[in-house]
Order: sequence, then structure tokens, then C-alpha cells
Amino acid sequence: MHADPWWVAAATLLWALAMLAAGKRWQVMVRVMGGRISLVHAVLVTLATVAVNNVTPSGRLAGEAGRIAVTRVKGQLPLALGAVASLGDRVGDLVAVLALSLVALPSLWPIVEGHARPALAVLAAIGALALVFGPRLRRASRSWLIARRRELEGAPFAGRDLVVALGLSLLIWFEDALRLMAAARAVGVEFAFPQGAALCVVMVLGSLVPTVGGLGAVEGGLVGAMVLFGVPIESAIAVTAVERAISYVLSTVLGFGSVVWLGGRSLLTPPAVTAPADADFRPDGGLRR
Repeated sequence: MHADPWWVAAATLLWALAMLAAGKRWQVMVRVMGGRISLVHAVLVTLATVAVNNVTPSGRLAGEAGRIAVTRVKGQLPLALGAVASLGDRVGDLVAVLALSLVALPSLWPIVEGHARPALAVLAAIGALALVFGPRLRRASRSWLIARRRELEGAPFAGRDLVVALGLSLLIWFEDALRLMAAARAVGVEFAFPQGAALCVVMVLGSLVPTVGGLGAVEGGLVGAMVLFGVPIESAIAVTAVERAISYVLSTVLGFGSVVWLGGRSLLTPPAVTAPADADFRPDGGLRR
């Protein structure tokens, strides 16, 4: 209730800029696959994707499926190429999150140093999962890409566009870290950028938990991380409330507004195939010219 409205406005502006950058990245990835979509539609589709992710316990899969389906209609992009564009989007996110993790190391090391054994156990578990599922995932991805080789051969891949998409991914996630820092300043808490980056990584990990929109996992992770940084729990809860009001409540409301604006359920219906203007129909229902 006592949050500084100017810092809340700054955090909201950073969120809006990140959504704009995410929309631009999606437009670039669609162009890489040979499709065309306007920046306005790309931003609206991105907002709709966030809203769907926020109300489904699917770990972002439902939103991605919806984005691919919408782009098929708006961007005239086949489903297979839309899936490849979505995969490229996620790879860019992975690179950006890894970069944030490196930036966050200075703030995490004092915490990890005193809990070496649990940290090593977590790393060992991650490594074991990678060894078990990594080869299977690689084989499945390779088989899928081989099956779509003909469609991929017609896509005008451009190295410059891929570099732009990667740069936008870095911009999006670094803006998210700055947004968390602005939300903290709104309630009188100051974080260095490595700490903001660490909180951003915590949010990413929490969003992967299969709850509706990461509810519970994200908030618990943020509060716990801030307490480890020495923030009083009351202030940590306040920071989390400001952040989630923007990244969850506001994004969900505007996202479903964009769903309505884009056409709602009609977006999932394949475009109707119409007969040529000079076509005529035979009595038996066939088509003749």
C-alpha cells in the first residue's frame, strides 16, 4: 500500500518494453521461417501467449501451441515452420537465461558457499537428468527436423535475423532483471544488478513448475531468495506482490484482451478455402470450370 508509484510505473514501463521486444523477436523468427506478420500482431500474439501460460499448468506449452496456431493464420506460416520458429525463440531465451546466471554468480556464491553439499546434489541431479533425457530429446528433435526437411529447405534463413533475435532475447531478460530491481525500489529495497539477475533466474525456474502460471512456486522462490539476500520477509513479500501484480495480473488481463482483439476462438479455425471466381459446381457437388 505504501509502494512508491513512480518506481511502480518504471517497473511497468520496463515490462511493456520487454513485451515490445518479445513481439519484435517473434516477428523476426517468423520472417526467418518465410512468413510475414506485422509488429502489432506479433506483440498481441505475444501478450496472448503470456495470458494462456498464466492460466494453464502446462509449463508454457499451451501458450506456445496457441501462438503457433495464431501465426499460421496471421502470418501464413505452416504449423511445422511455426514450431521451428517457436523452438528458435526458446533457444534464444535459454542463451539469455544462461547469461543472466553468469551475471548472478557473484551474488549467489556467498549463499552457495555455505551450502556446498546441497548445491552439489542439485547440480548432480541436473546432470543425471541431462544424461538420461538428453540423448532421447536429441534423437526425437533430429527425427522431427528430418521429417520436415522439405519445408525447412524453403525457409529463407538469414544469419543477420538470427543475431537480431538473440540480441532481443538478451534485452528482454535483462529488462526483466531491471524490472525486479525497480519493483524492489518501490518498497524501499535496493538490489545490485547481479542480485536482480539472480531473482530473474529464480522466476524462470519457478515458472517451470507445473502449477497454474507458476503460482506458488514463483512467489515462494522470490521471497525465499530475497530473505537469503538479507531482506526482511515483510519487504520481500511486498516486492513480490508488486512484481506479480505486473508480470501476472496485468499481463493476464491485457493478454486476454489481445485474444479478443485478434479474434478469439476463430483464430484456431483453419482459413476457409474458396473456389475461384470463374468456378462452377456440378449437380453432384463436384467443381467444374
